[in-house]
Amino acid sequence: MRRLTRAAVLTAASALALLPAAPSQAASVATWDKVAWCESTGNWSIVSSNGLYYGGLQITKHNWDAYGGRQYSSYPHRATKQEQILIAEKILADQGAGAWGRCGSDAGLAYDHADPYPAVPVPEGLVHLAAADFTSDGRKDVAGVEAATGKLWLYPGNGNGTLAPRVQIGTGWGAMSRLTAADFTGDGRADLLTVENASGALYAYPGNGNGTLASRVRIGSGWGSMRDLTAIDVHRDGKADLLAVASDGALWAYPGTGVLNGEDTLGNRTQIGSNWDTMSELTSPGDLNSDGRPDLAAVDTDGRLWAYPGNGTGGFGARTQVGTGWDSMRQLVGADFNNDGKGDLDAVQAPVNTAGSLYFYPGNGLGGFGARTQIGTGW
Repeated sequence: MRRLTRAAVLTAASALALLPAAPSQAASVATWDKVAWCESTGNWSIVSSNGLYYGGLQITKHNWDAYGGRQYSSYPHRATKQEQILIAEKILADQGAGAWGRCGSDAGLAYDHADPYPAVPVPEGLVHLAAADFTSDGRKDVAGVEAATGKLWLYPGNGNGTLAPRVQIGTGWGAMSRLTAADFTGDGRADLLTVENASGALYAYPGNGNGTLASRVRIGSGWGSMRDLTAIDVHRDGKADLLAVASDGALWAYPGTGVLNGEDTLGNRTQIGSNWDTMSELTSPGDLNSDGRPDLAAVDTDGRLWAYPGNGTGGFGARTQVGTGWDSMRQLVGADFNNDGKGDLDAVQAPVNTAGSLYFYPGNGLGGFGARTQIGTGW
């Protein structure tokens, strides 16, 4: 077992007089692992045979106390690896890599400069937006998960393209993703479908018709590899179907049975497209081209917005480009938000993992959209 040559025997004040004027400021965990291997063969809970050096980095009790280690534990070897490294970072910033003598030199401690535990940005805004009439008032609402807290919020629609103040309707939704909404139970009330991240299970949360949700029912497994879940009646049989894109880019349609019956809630899937790995932000605005059939919208890797007209028999006709610059938009969600019988879009303009403004894009009934209106902030 090797020993610290300076940090272990000198006070912080005397060590400063012997070390370079511009010490290193930080080092990666990988570099600290190299130092620990040299100092203690990587044993983060060891105590030296003479009882003077502690933990993986062989820090003295004096330096541990002087640099704030007691906030974690009374002795270094009783603290976690991360806590020992955090105190070592302070010693490194104050005394330089020479505090670990040859071990610091051999590990390249003076030349790393990486933050071992960079702060993880707190997620912002709303994610996993879904639209449907959750309140049974004939107006389309928006539900979404607050990224920072995992709270599920309902934004009641006003029927004119705007949204009323939100109401919290759930907690713990940070564990869920890929939300989509429609009446999958056949009771005339909008339900919420979502995938549990940890298990890949698909769950249905039946709507109560008043903006709240009943207890969930597992209706599928193995959905961890599927993305861009979209509710749409592609067969025009009055029952909501579910679209999803597989990891190989295949677009699958899962026909709805109209009955909540465990894993029989959805019928056998049919592949209705390929190469959808180049598309994202799938959503169904409703009827975009006024032919009475629900359509699909999606954004390609170049930021172009495409409309896919539904053919009413389980698939889509030739797509039409209806917009550009949509790579700056996130969380696309579609419905007839202004009750004019034409499919609309809502979308958030913001970089990934940040909050932004919510915009309403009214459908023009010709397959495209009119001028947008900002209807929210902090999304």
